[in-house]
Amino acid sequence: MLTCLCWKWGPLFSADYVNRLQSMLARHLHIPHELVCVTDDQNGINPSIHCEPLTQFTDTPRCRRRMLQYSEAFVSRFGSRILSIDLDVVIVDDLTPTVDRAEPVVCWCVGYACVYSGSFVLYDAGALDGLWRLFAADPEGFPRKVQPRGVPSDQAMLNHYLRGMNVAHWTEADGFVTWFGDGYAKLEKHGMGPSRTDLPPGARIVVLGSADKAVLDDGQYAFVREHWRS
Repeated sequence: MLTCLCWKWGPLFSADYVNRLQSMLARHLHIPHELVCVTDDQNGINPSIHCEPLTQFTDTPRCRRRMLQYSEAFVSRFGSRILSIDLDVVIVDDLTPTVDRAEPVVCWCVGYACVYSGSFVLYDAGALDGLWRLFAADPEGFPRKVQPRGVPSDQAMLNHYLRGMNVAHWTEADGFVTWFGDGYAKLEKHGMGPSRTDLPPGARIVVLGSADKAVLDDGQYAFVREHWRS
């Protein structure tokens, strides 16, 4: 059984995002799985979705509170194999061959940035417990060590921890797409950006950013209207 783990807090994403994610997984993931949502408000979330109360690090900035997902003690209560997945994604084709693999950790290496994305991470419960322990031991100092300037995210800490390791990974050739929304306009020089309206051949999942959730809310692209639904 694969546990698909998502997070929802605050007013930015409504319960509908969680419900639509469950629906997309049901249509496009053909192995036994369950969706678990860690949230501070489960109102409106489909009762068939396992909701876990968000009680730790609730006031930390950005997505840092998601570091808890790497704690073996936390995630092992849901299962032994975890897929951490963002709410602002659109699954457009079969994800089964993408996640039906056995390596202890698999990350999406974003091509133009050469970083592992925090939006989609597959791992054994406990495989990243060392990262959690570093953070939990010093939840203010460890992030600053990773990124002295700005507000370090869970993604920055994940990349810091995995640096130098031989990590199994996906690339855009495995069907990952990111470029829709105004926030990606600066990537036009890399052959991506909001001027492109069609998905490339072989696309399986479109990963957005919270600053570009209007792509979903406005439904301006055909792939959103077709796939991002309950």
